Amino acid sequence: MSALLLLTCSLLATAPSSRFPLGTARMEPGSAPHGLPDWSVPRCAGCHAEQVEAWRHSGHATARTDDVFQVAITEDHPAWCIQCHAPFARSLERGALPADSPPEERGVTCAGCHAPLAETAAAPGMPCAGCHQFGFPVLDARGQRVRLSDTQWQQDTVGEWSRWRERTGDGRHCADCHMPRGDHGLGGTRRTEALKSALVVEPVEGALRVSTRGVGHHFPSGDVMRWVSVEVADTPLFESPRTVATFGRRLEVRAWPPETQPHLGAVEDTRLVPGETRRVPLPASARYARVVYHLVAREQEEAGLYPEGLSRLVLWAAPLPTRTSPRLERKP
Repeated sequence: MSALLLLTCSLLATAPSSRFPLGTARMEPGSAPHGLPDWSVPRCAGCHAEQVEAWRHSGHATARTDDVFQVAITEDHPAWCIQCHAPFARSLERGALPADSPPEERGVTCAGCHAPLAETAAAPGMPCAGCHQFGFPVLDARGQRVRLSDTQWQQDTVGEWSRWRERTGDGRHCADCHMPRGDHGLGGTRRTEALKSALVVEPVEGALRVSTRGVGHHFPSGDVMRWVSVEVADTPLFESPRTVATFGRRLEVRAWPPETQPHLGAVEDTRLVPGETRRVPLPASARYARVVYHLVAREQEEAGLYPEGLSRLVLWAAPLPTRTSPRLERKP
C-alpha cells in the first residue's frame, strides 16, 4: 500500500471533523507542498499525471456539473450544496458554467482531499471522514443555516463503517474498496458494475433474498436522496412495474431532542445493514423481478425533474421461477 493510502487509513481511524466549517463556508486550504505556489489541478498533474487523469473520469471531478446534482439544487439553496461539491468555487449560482471554467468550479479537486485546512496548516487532509459524515442543517427563525445537527446525520457513512468494523473486526478502510491500488477514479454510485457486485439477490419460493457482499456500510449510503426499489412485472420489458419494497430513508422536519430547533431528519430507515439478509415477499402473479438503484428522490422522479433512464440503475433483473403447487394428499 502506498504511503498516501497508509496515511489516509490512519486518519480515518480518528474521529471525523468537518472540512467545511458549519457545512456552509468556502474551504480555505493551507500552503501547497514542496514550495509550490498553489493547489491547482494542472500544478498537481505536473508530477501526478496518472492520478489526475483517473480523477478526471471520477464523480468528484464533476460533482457540481453532474446532472443529478443539478437537479438537487433546483429545490435547495445552491451555496449550501456547491460549497461541498465544489469547495473552492467562487461562483455559487445555479445553472451551467462557462465552458472555460477551471476545475475548481466544477467539482472536488486535489486540494479537497489532500490540502491541510488554513487554520490548521500543519495538519494533513482528512479524506472521507470530513466529507461523508455530517448532520442535517439547523435553521434559525429566518431560515438561515446556523449549524449542523449532532442528533441526526444527513450522511453517516463513516459512522456506519466504524460500527461495522467494531462489530466484525474487519480491518479494511474506505480506500481499500474505493481506491484499489491507489485508483483516483474513486468508487461509488457512478460505477454501476461495482454496485451490482455489491448486491446479492437470490430468488426463492415466493420471495427474493437480498443482501450485500463486501460492503462495510449501509446500502445505499451517503446522499439521502438515494434509495433502492424491488419491482415486479408481467413482462421482461417492465413497462408497468409494481414496487413491492424499498430500501431507503423517509425524512420529516420535526424536533429531535435535545436539539432545540426543528430540522430535517430520518423518521424511518429501511436500508440494508452490512451482514443483513432481507426477505422480500413477491405477489403470486409476478413473473419478473428487478432491483433498481435510484439516484434522486422519488418526488423528483415523479415530478419529471430527471430523465428516468439516467436516474435509475438496474442492478439485477431476472424471470422468477415457476411456483410449485401444493400437492393434494390422497385420502385412504
